[in-house]
Amino acid sequence: MENTNSVSKLNVSYVHRRIGHHASHSGYNTVFEALDLKKAHSKLMGRIIKWLPMALKWRLHLLRPQAVGDEGLIPELLALPTTRSKEPGICHFIYGEDTYFYTPTWKRNKQKIIATYHYPPQLLIERVSVPVVKTLDAVILMANNQKPYFQQYLSDDKIFVVQHHVDTDFFRPSKKRPNNNNFRIVSVGGILRNMELLLSVVRELTHQLGDEKVFFDFLIPKEFNEIFKDFSNVVLHSRITDEELRTVYQNATIGFMPLEDCTANNAILEMMACGVSIVCSDVGGISDYIDTEGAVMFDPQQPLMHLVKNIVTLLNSPSKVKKMAAHNRDKAVTQFSIPRTAEKLLSVYAKIGNK
Repeated sequence: MENTNSVSKLNVSYVHRRIGHHASHSGYNTVFEALDLKKAHSKLMGRIIKWLPMALKWRLHLLRPQAVGDEGLIPELLALPTTRSKEPGICHFIYGEDTYFYTPTWKRNKQKIIATYHYPPQLLIERVSVPVVKTLDAVILMANNQKPYFQQYLSDDKIFVVQHHVDTDFFRPSKKRPNNNNFRIVSVGGILRNMELLLSVVRELTHQLGDEKVFFDFLIPKEFNEIFKDFSNVVLHSRITDEELRTVYQNATIGFMPLEDCTANNAILEMMACGVSIVCSDVGGISDYIDTEGAVMFDPQQPLMHLVKNIVTLLNSPSKVKKMAAHNRDKAVTQFSIPRTAEKLLSVYAKIGNK
């Protein structure tokens, strides 16, 4: 996919940091690579950074509110020549809460600065400097639940919601669905997850259905593996390839995501793209992505047995599961595919660049 001539004239570049736990087909960066935008990355600055005294680097880290280390600071320093450029352009910090802090002290007005923020409001309070946010020409948000936070500091014409994308060419349903009478439930991720609820659901479903009827595929942080060690029907995946992850999704009867808060969620988007029906906490910005046609959205405060009953009912309704799965796949393709998201981003660039 190539960016259009009108937008390429806007001279758009982006500042990226790699998120280690994301699959190579999952990162936010994939849409910018598809657009063939250039990285704000100076080789000269890279050489200079290697010679920075440790004491100075430590001081730079100490002043930043971001919890990340070099993976947040270094991309911002590498972008310095771009943001100080005398040429008109747009520089997009695609992980604003991690990489955008010092830039207002050295940027030139020729460069318009956009930042994308991924965290829910309660975490933004901990990771974002308000004076720094106020210097932005625009913000791009992952979900509408973030808007009230930014409306405190920026005018509405600087706030855009462009939901996260998913690679629907890679994450796709299998041509041949598993043909067995067992149930497989997949859950992925560890950030802002209710692991106690996940454990309780595993315990109760195993008790009701038996460990030869219901199976669980989990890709979760290692520190939580211990709590599932006594369940023979729980498969704890680790360091699997993107293709293996896709197969896990494709083999699932349903996905179960006990979230505590969220904006976007990569795992849910990947499940949708693979044609999986979902049971998920109705929290944060998740309603920007899933709806009741493709998911059972539950109140995290509801009684456990009520939730388990709804899961069992869904598992025993194959026609409903199939219909929900098809809806999720269609929604992923039509609303959250890379080409669709790229169109939305290009529209934002055009609006900001032509101001």
